[in-house]
Amino acid sequence: MPKELKNYIIKSDKIEKAYKNLKDDFKMYKIDIRGAFSMGDALFVDNVYYLESVENFQLTMRCKNSRIANINSDLNSLIPLFRYYLKVSLDVDTDYIMLEPVNQSAFGKETDRYRYFVLSFDDVKIEYAKTKVELYVFMNDSDDEAAFDEDDYKARFTLFDVNMPKTKLQAKKFKLD
Repeated sequence: MPKELKNYIIKSDKIEKAYKNLKDDFKMYKIDIRGAFSMGDALFVDNVYYLESVENFQLTMRCKNSRIANINSDLNSLIPLFRYYLKVSLDVDTDYIMLEPVNQSAFGKETDRYRYFVLSFDDVKIEYAKTKVELYVFMNDSDDEAAFDEDDYKARFTLFDVNMPKTKLQAKKFKLD
């Protein structure tokens, strides 16, 4: 992971305001996911954080450029490489909401070995004994907004379920950018 991504959080007005008001009472967790790789070793998810105080979910996805180039040869396109959806389920998979990122940042170039995508999702309410959170990654084949199609995803990560360990963090150690 690049140095600039260590303890990196995409800030928003909502996050910044809550952090200033709550200070040490700002609740934030790091989630240790199982199965962090997808598409072989092409995609890897790390730095999964749940900012409970503002119901925000953030993560970093590492993309191995050489493996993605085999799938999408036009890495230089102005169209974003991927589309993302966060599926937040309660109890059963029939009761869920789908969220798109509210913010995202990209680090690295197509000529680097890896590129990194930091994603931020708002309105994520986790009930620790019931909720399952999954990230669906789609190739973005055009600049048209395509609807979520669960059968067409390229990668899927389970980011949180009732059995995943989480660690409470101090938000003051993070760079709010």
